[in-house]
Amino acid sequence: MSQLERSIRLAFDKISGKVLDINEVCSNPKDSAEIRLQYSRKELALICCECDQELEVSKNKYDMAYFRHKSGHDDCILTENKLQQEYEEQEYEEIIEFLKHRESDRHKQLKNKIGSLLYKVDGVDKSSIAIDNKLVIRGSGKRRPDVYCKYKDKEIVFEIQLSKLPLSYILRRHDFYKAHGIYLMWILDNFDIGNQGRFEKDIKYLTNYQNYFKLDENITETLSLECKYKAVFITEENEQRDSWETKSVTLSQVNFDNEAYQIYYYNYGDNKAQAQIQQRKRAEEIKEAKEAERVKATAVQRRQSAEFQADSIIKEIKELRERKAQNFGYVSIRISDLDEEVLQVLNERLGFTRKSPVIHWFSTVDRDDIAFVEFIFGRKEIEFDVNATDKDGKTSFQAVYENKEIRRHDIPAKLLFERGYKLTEADRVFFSKLSPEEREIDITVYNFCDHLADKTFVEFVFQYKKQLWAIESAKRQEIIGFWYKPNEWVALANNAVDNYGECWEYIE
Repeated sequence: MSQLERSIRLAFDKISGKVLDINEVCSNPKDSAEIRLQYSRKELALICCECDQELEVSKNKYDMAYFRHKSGHDDCILTENKLQQEYEEQEYEEIIEFLKHRESDRHKQLKNKIGSLLYKVDGVDKSSIAIDNKLVIRGSGKRRPDVYCKYKDKEIVFEIQLSKLPLSYILRRHDFYKAHGIYLMWILDNFDIGNQGRFEKDIKYLTNYQNYFKLDENITETLSLECKYKAVFITEENEQRDSWETKSVTLSQVNFDNEAYQIYYYNYGDNKAQAQIQQRKRAEEIKEAKEAERVKATAVQRRQSAEFQADSIIKEIKELRERKAQNFGYVSIRISDLDEEVLQVLNERLGFTRKSPVIHWFSTVDRDDIAFVEFIFGRKEIEFDVNATDKDGKTSFQAVYENKEIRRHDIPAKLLFERGYKLTEADRVFFSKLSPEEREIDITVYNFCDHLADKTFVEFVFQYKKQLWAIESAKRQEIIGFWYKPNEWVALANNAVDNYGECWEYIE
């Protein structure tokens, strides 16, 4: 007899509580006759291991017995060879093994433990608990779960799995319970998390959670399930890693997916998505940190280069001044070519804005230092305040006049005004103590410079000061700036005509 004629290989005998495999109990006509005799004497009460409907024993033309559903039965996957038509031989054998294990001692032990522990769980409707004796019927479909209960407002079924099953067979159960709003929890027993087979992976990938559950038999106070879940974490190197973790959880600690109707503790999919967001954010932070570090390193290098250039220039200036050099042209060109960063460092190193050195310079220089002063004042890049005073209130202008070596030299005063010097009341008091001739000659030129809005004209004031004296004398109706007597206007006019003819129209 071919196996196709025995599509229902297994039958559960409610009298003996055993699963009968027709291929094992009926290998010849004599055995077939014996089992048919037992069935006829009602010594066997057979039901289908898949759908729980009654089975009967029949025989074929070769006198070989086989199981079949009674007439008028509901649809079952074992009917009309559907099982063998849909599954390959290996998968078919896996289903047979699964159906056999449903009545194994270990299977009975686990479902009875789960059922009894559910009585100790707050929120479980005690009257709803069914251990392998409730047929869930929805429409034309029916399933007999290992354990069933109502927890709060939810229906839960527990399916204990001790052997492998094909994915399509798993999906039949998964899709049936999902379609009818019943939460399904697969309870595995012995499996190696580090060596997952096809069946374990099929269970894992039914949802994004990737949780495995088994009964935690060490806890007897309530139903506790050992959950193995794949956790996501980010390493210090910002690499995403997974690790299998284990935690014992109760029904109050698990989560319920109201769309997939699955129960889970750790949501691998959501946590992975969050980890990826965190990873991208961290990657940006690392990138920004590296860029900041690069910018910082570049800034340090630029600073070091700027300090080297500034120190080199300061050293050169010092050496030139000590030699009383009259030509600062090369170092002046170097300064004019500096970028802003190096100039900033140069001025920091010089520290003239803090020390106010102008008064000291003009108090100590001699005629040989005029070139140095002219160089310093001529380089606008070098920062200092010409209007600062010393601790005694002395101004830069007073320092020039007190130094007899340079007081009659135009360059220091001209440089001061070009730098924006403003005459103070103390300067005017200081001038009032000078001789009338000296005071009159110099103060007129300085007043001209002091009133200039554009200090670039200071050079012209000193260049054409005699012409300006003549014009100012005409305006005031008194001779100033020349060594003429008060009534020598003719001499002043003749001098102006002879020497300043280009300005005669203004003087006239």
